[in-house]
Amino acid sequence: MILFSGSSVVHGASSPGCGKALPRVQEKGGSYSTNITTKDGRKRSYIIHIPSNYDENKPVPVIFSFHGRTRTAESQEALSLFSNEEYNPDAIAVYPQGIKNQWQGDPNSQGINDISFTLQMLDHFEDRYCIDRTRVYAAGKSNGGGLTNLLACDPTASKRFAAFAPVAGAYYQNVTEDDCKPNTVNIQCNPGRTPIPMLVFHGTADETIQYNGGGRRGKCLPSVPHFVREWAGRDDLGGKNETTTTDAGKVETSRFGDHGEVVHYRIEGLGHAWPSTEPNSDNPDGTYVDATPLIMGFFDQWTL
Repeated sequence: MILFSGSSVVHGASSPGCGKALPRVQEKGGSYSTNITTKDGRKRSYIIHIPSNYDENKPVPVIFSFHGRTRTAESQEALSLFSNEEYNPDAIAVYPQGIKNQWQGDPNSQGINDISFTLQMLDHFEDRYCIDRTRVYAAGKSNGGGLTNLLACDPTASKRFAAFAPVAGAYYQNVTEDDCKPNTVNIQCNPGRTPIPMLVFHGTADETIQYNGGGRRGKCLPSVPHFVREWAGRDDLGGKNETTTTDAGKVETSRFGDHGEVVHYRIEGLGHAWPSTEPNSDNPDGTYVDATPLIMGFFDQWTL
C-alpha cells in the first residue's frame, strides 16, 4: 500500500545536506533517538526515522509528528505510524519530545517556545540530510495537534511547512473559562502565506477536548466547526463546503475550496483518539477511518 511517493524535485528545493552521508550510527530503515541543543541552551530530544530507500542525493519530504500531552516521542511513533513504510516509504519522519511531555499552547507551558525549537530542528535536518524544502509537513495529536496549528498560524513557520494535520487538536485560546464562547471565540492566527492546507480530525465523543469546545483548564477551546470555518475564511475559501457521509452516517467529511485546501473529518462516537480501523493505544476497538493514510494522501497533494 504505497501512499506517499517522491515527487519531481523543484529547482532550489534541495537542502544543503544533499550529498552528505548519514550521521554515524544511523542507517537506512532505522529509527534513532538523539539530542539537539537549542538556542536557549536546552538539550532537547527527538526520534528520527530514515526510510529504507533514502538516497543522500535525492531530496525527500519530512514529516514532523507531535505527541499529546503526557505522552512521548516513542508513543507518538507507535501511534501515528509515519515510520511504517507501508504508509510512508519515502519521507523522513521526526517525533520531537516535549518539555515535561507537553508543548507550547498548553495552559501550563509558559516559557516554552516550541515553534523556535521546531524551526531549529528543521534547520539542522536540512543541513544534515537531503531534504526537499518544499515538502515539509506537520501532524500531531491533542496538545501536539495544537502545536501543529500554532506552526500553521506562525508567520515564519507557515512558510516552511507545506501542509498541516491536527488530530483531536487542543486549540487553547487565551480567554477565560467564564468568558468562553466556543462558537465565536477569536482564534489568534497570523500565517505568513495563504492558502494554508489544513486537514482536521475530531471525534464527537471526545471527552478530553470536546467537539463543541468550551472552557477547560482555565482557558477556552473553540468548537471544532468554528475552528475549521476560521481556517476556510483565512484561506479565502468562502463558507460553502462539500459534505459527504460514509459508514452509515458515522463519518462526515467536509471539504472547503476547489482543491480541498481545508478538510474536516467528523467521526461519530470516537473519543480522544487517533483514528484507526485497527486497535491502537488510543482506542482498543478501532473506528471507521484510518487517519494516517488519509494524512499521507493529503500531504502528497501540497508543496510550497
